Amino acid sequence: MPELPLLRRLTESIEHASVLDKAVDLDVRVVRAFAKPKALRQLLHGVPFGHPLHPLMVQVPLGAWISAAVLDLVGGTGNAKAAKTLVGVGILSAGGASTAGYVDWSELHREQLRTGWVHQAVNWTGLTLYGLSWMQRKRGNHGAGKLLGFAGLGVVGIGGYLGGHLAYRQRAGVGTPEHVPFDD
Repeated sequence: MPELPLLRRLTESIEHASVLDKAVDLDVRVVRAFAKPKALRQLLHGVPFGHPLHPLMVQVPLGAWISAAVLDLVGGTGNAKAAKTLVGVGILSAGGASTAGYVDWSELHREQLRTGWVHQAVNWTGLTLYGLSWMQRKRGNHGAGKLLGFAGLGVVGIGGYLGGHLAYRQRAGVGTPEHVPFDD
């Protein structure tokens, strides 16, 4: 599948950004220490289910945030409360998705590690914007909450693009019917 040249230059620059290696190596060590017990590591990899959990788990925060954006566009008092709740659900559910993603990421190859590191940094930025959105909504500043939510959705969209690049272009964690990735 062809890729826009600008996007290809961007992803190639991330893949070859050796300046990220110290941060990547530190984070890999932290994640591997956290997920040292084999049973925990295999559960977070999704081995019992036959495929990684991270792609499944990201559906909850993304679905909540997209739904909140729809409610924000529709407007209305009842929708404001529901949108705030959905933003909160997205924030809370992002932790599990991130944890599973980190464990998968920690076993990838160098260029994949770099892309994954930027993917998580972008998504943490989006998560921060959603945290600020939730706080503004809680304080009754719904306009600011909406703007921060839309900004957060845009940022996690960029993070999702990088996650798609990691999975489909770089083939991170892809196996065969005979071999489940991370089944060690």
